[in-house]
Amino acid sequence: MNSPVIRRQATLFLRGNEAVDAVRREFNPKQARLIGSHVTLIREDEVSDWVELRTRIAGLELRPIKLKFGQPERDGDLVLVRCRVPAAFDRLREQLLEQPRRHGAHVTLIHPRNGVCTDADFEIISSRIQPFEHIFDEITFIRQAPGGVWETVERFQMRGPRDSD
Repeated sequence: MNSPVIRRQATLFLRGNEAVDAVRREFNPKQARLIGSHVTLIREDEVSDWVELRTRIAGLELRPIKLKFGQPERDGDLVLVRCRVPAAFDRLREQLLEQPRRHGAHVTLIHPRNGVCTDADFEIISSRIQPFEHIFDEITFIRQAPGGVWETVERFQMRGPRDSD
């Protein structure tokens, strides 16, 4: 019998942005209940040894990063806000992964797995979410059992002068 697959990732949570949180709660409440507003830093398929990644993070002096996000974008039922200048995000991934692939930093507002977006919804979302910037100072390891809420496994503070573009 196969055991359920636990998903894992390293995440940058977007804390304190009420406009983004409110849009997610209103237009994709199921996803908002599963996981808070965030930027996925490292996906589960990019890491074979999470203990080794933890050791690497703990041994580095990581600096907080400031990311600038643009207007909401829509592709069918997917609605997201992309990072406009991802250099600091890319540098952080390069510090953590041996061979990082290109991964565009973004915050998902509606996930098509469990949400839908109409033209009227997107018009409202676009009026509520304006370009913004956010300083991320913590990397969080999270995990999810199939269909469950994402749980925090461990947090790593980033200290020192901010890395921004």
